[in-house]
Amino acid sequence: MRVPEILETEVDVVVVGAGSTGGMAALSARQAGATVALVDKAGIYRSGCGAAGEDHFVAVLELGEDWDTPEAFLRWYNGLTQGLCNPKVVENSFLRHIRWLVSYLEDLGIPMRLGREGDGYIRTGSYSAPGRYWINFDGRDLPPRVAAEARKAGVAFFPKRAVTDLLVEEDRLAGLLAVEYRTGRLHLFRCKAVVLGTGNVCRMYDNPSGEPFNLWNSPFNTGLGHKVAFEAGAKVANMEFIGFNITPKNFGSPGLAGLMGMGAHIVNAAGERIVFKYHPLGEKGPRWALCQAVYWETKEGRGPCYIDARHLAEADMEHLLTRLLPVDKKSFNDYLRQKGLDLRKDLLEVEVTGGEIPAMVGQLSGILVDESMSTTLPGLYAAGGCALAMGSLSGSMCGGITAGRSAAAFAARAGSPPEPRRAHLEELASRALAPMERKQDGISFREFEDKLRQIMSRYVGVGRTAKGLTTAIEELSWLEGMVPRLQAADGHELMRCLEARELLAVSRMIARGALVREESRFGLSHYRGDFPEPREEWHKSILQQKVGGSVEISFQPPYAL
Repeated sequence: MRVPEILETEVDVVVVGAGSTGGMAALSARQAGATVALVDKAGIYRSGCGAAGEDHFVAVLELGEDWDTPEAFLRWYNGLTQGLCNPKVVENSFLRHIRWLVSYLEDLGIPMRLGREGDGYIRTGSYSAPGRYWINFDGRDLPPRVAAEARKAGVAFFPKRAVTDLLVEEDRLAGLLAVEYRTGRLHLFRCKAVVLGTGNVCRMYDNPSGEPFNLWNSPFNTGLGHKVAFEAGAKVANMEFIGFNITPKNFGSPGLAGLMGMGAHIVNAAGERIVFKYHPLGEKGPRWALCQAVYWETKEGRGPCYIDARHLAEADMEHLLTRLLPVDKKSFNDYLRQKGLDLRKDLLEVEVTGGEIPAMVGQLSGILVDESMSTTLPGLYAAGGCALAMGSLSGSMCGGITAGRSAAAFAARAGSPPEPRRAHLEELASRALAPMERKQDGISFREFEDKLRQIMSRYVGVGRTAKGLTTAIEELSWLEGMVPRLQAADGHELMRCLEARELLAVSRMIARGALVREESRFGLSHYRGDFPEPREEWHKSILQQKVGGSVEISFQPPYAL
């Protein structure tokens, strides 16, 4: 095919993804003196999982309590992640920047103090934490205010551009290629460093509602960062650990942290509190234990399961219904009204939903990074939901700060980026645009994704086995052979075809890792029916790296404090 003209932009740093991670990364890199481009396949001002706002902000404020210290938090977090997340990453990003970040957001006008007493912070505990690390806040205006600060600082915005590939020449990062899908134009960004802030990964598994976009995280996070980093030679870690959550029946928003933080219970059909059967801390245990409880109670005939908030004080219930749950999902009270439910007197039926790479459960899966947020490819950085670093809104923003500053420092000492080989560039461009050229005998992105979700749900969900995983790997390889048949009628469908390729790449990483890990760990996150218990010899991270045309597997022992 004839490749159209390729637009070119040259900057020091390109940040991919304009969510909570990318916004802070772009702002921080610009403040450090770099020229910066912020690229997103959607808009800039509201992007990613926090686009509509969030209601909880994990923070260590050092206000005098024994648990409210960096040391206490790090001990808890290392235990929560079972040592599979590098504590130096948490220390150099989240713990270094979190107090400053809270003050900065307050200066931007974000309501961080919703309380009427004391210092004004409302803080709750959850997920086995030794103290009240979660600040209840109103984060609905956070994304556009951070984006506005980045714009004011001089960051160049490039929305509606779907990144297709990272360019590597002579083992050096040369830039990235994107498609401006509304116009069909190709855009080459030449740069010295790239920051990936593309979030977790969704849409790889069947959804209980039957609608793949009805998710508790952004359904537009489809694994771009994981795919391009892996194909460029960077390592990924623990991709077999997928994330689950508890959500109201047929409603793609959790509110779980708010409900559990305020003291709600989880009960089965008989009204029995169930989580203590699966974890000694009950509802205050890690998220995976709560999901495990609801899953097995339902599976073994003691469902349906419910959240019971009827015992909460009126002041706590008022706080939940007016300040927390509508921030997490603006339509939550509409859902309750349509269901005819009053949480003061009614139970809320819930179900386990998931299949997303973990966003909150310790951030156990993702692109491998060190304490500077550098991947194993020089010049490439990653933070937030796509990286093996601390998740959550605050963790992602702090990781973005570190990644942005590190990328700017790298760019300052690096020479000019190598010149991309024209033949290679045209090959990548031709492959990216190929679905638009296919006029017959093609398949749609929807058909492709439906088959992908069928494979993943049948063989790579809960109750994995060696035979099932082997079958999945074979089926996914067959699906890889269908990529040349993807067909797009317009730029929007072209973008969806690119997403389908991303979902396939990540799904293959998950299946490979799950087959290698012969044990079960973190509840439903990796449950092998043929190895149903944790095994000490598998208490380690599984790393995957593309070398030439093959994938190499290696291992990382658990990190100690």
